[in-house]
Amino acid sequence: MKSLFLFLFVTAATRLLSQTIENVDFRAVGKTIVVSYDFLHPKADTSINVALVFKDQQGGSIVPKSISGDLKNVKPGEGKRILWDVLEDGISLSGKYKVEISIEVFKSVRIGSQVWTAENLNVDRFRNGDPIPQAKTDEEWKRAGENQQPAWCNYGNDSKNGESYGKLYNWYAVNDRRGLAPQGWHIPSDAEWTQLTDFLGGESIAGAKMKSTSGWKDNGNGTNTSGFNGLPGGYRDIYGTFNYIGYLGGWWSSAESNTSGAWCRALYCDLGSIFREYNNKEVGLSVRCLRD
Repeated sequence: MKSLFLFLFVTAATRLLSQTIENVDFRAVGKTIVVSYDFLHPKADTSINVALVFKDQQGGSIVPKSISGDLKNVKPGEGKRILWDVLEDGISLSGKYKVEISIEVFKSVRIGSQVWTAENLNVDRFRNGDPIPQAKTDEEWKRAGENQQPAWCNYGNDSKNGESYGKLYNWYAVNDRRGLAPQGWHIPSDAEWTQLTDFLGGESIAGAKMKSTSGWKDNGNGTNTSGFNGLPGGYRDIYGTFNYIGYLGGWWSSAESNTSGAWCRALYCDLGSIFREYNNKEVGLSVRCLRD
């Protein structure tokens, strides 16, 4: 059983909505850890989703499982609370265990009855805290695919592209049992992608509604009336070559098409449609998440 020494230090890390999470605090209350924070934002109709991660002094991560409170569809306000039953997760409150708290904010959008992340996934750890191997060289990327092992990269191995477009993942990372999507989210199935495009009027017109209003080459920007904010993050082929950033956006589903391929969705700069395609599992594509 892991031991936890509380209140050594606290950090709050936010993405996308910077400077909106303040006054983060956590402390033991009986058998529970209570995390409190203020979510400050000028727009009252804004909502966020919060994921909680604790990191030890060796860099390992604890992703709380037995948690409740202000985690999903959180509106602006003060005194937000998250409750974590640490004993239920097999963690003792005695002893020393150096800890920091990180709150990650994921921008989301409701489209029909579904709630999607409104940005591409940009994580380098699985849900259980294990690191996802990064493949920088062509050889590393090719070897991971041939061995059916998970891998991620930034387009062109440039971290700035990761900040703008999220990471590219092979399908073995998508399908890993440790979980690629954050707690409370999952990788959409092929049927769930179809549900999205059907709600937006069908594949032939949904693409323009899903594409971002900037960033696409050759006047290929969309209207983004759906709020999906699809970006042209390009892809990485099975040999490690990067292709078509600014011209193509591709997103994995969780569904296999055959033993070597899986279903995905693709947007192109010169077309207003979205396409249901299959790709080799060794290819690197972007990932969107769907709320459980």
